[in-house]
Amino acid sequence: MDFIFFLGRFHVLVVHLPIGIIVVLFVVEWLARKPKYAHLEAASPLLWGAAAISALVTVILGYMHFAEGAFTGSEVAQHRNFGTIVAVLVTGVALLRTSKFASSYKPVFFPAAALALLLVGIAGHFGGTLTHGSTYLFGFAQ
Repeated sequence: MDFIFFLGRFHVLVVHLPIGIIVVLFVVEWLARKPKYAHLEAASPLLWGAAAISALVTVILGYMHFAEGAFTGSEVAQHRNFGTIVAVLVTGVALLRTSKFASSYKPVFFPAAALALLLVGIAGHFGGTLTHGSTYLFGFAQ
C-alpha cells in the first residue's frame, strides 16, 4: 500500500499538465473557428488525446492519493467528482475527435472544450481549497 500512497502524492504535481493542455485546447478550438486560423484545427486531435491521457493519469493518481485517508469533507468529494467528470468528458471527446466520425461532430468540439475548461476551474477551486484552505484566494481582498 505504501507504493500506492507514494504514487498518489504525484497527483499534486501532474494535475497541472491536463489543466494547461485544456487551456491550450480551448484557445486552439476557439481560434480554429476563424478562417484565418483554420489550420490550427489539425492540432485538435492531438490536444484532445493529450488532455485525455493526462487527465486519466491525474485522476488515477488522485484516487491513490485519496486512499491515504488524510482527506475528509465535502470539498474532497466535490474535487474528486469534478476531476473525474473532466477526465471522462475529455476522454469521450478525444475518442470522438480521433474517430472517422469527427467531421460530423465538428460543432461539438469548441463547446466541449469550453465545458472542460469550466469544469477544470471548478475542480481546481475545490482542490485549492483542500490544499490552501477556504480563505486563501480572497484572504487579502478585504
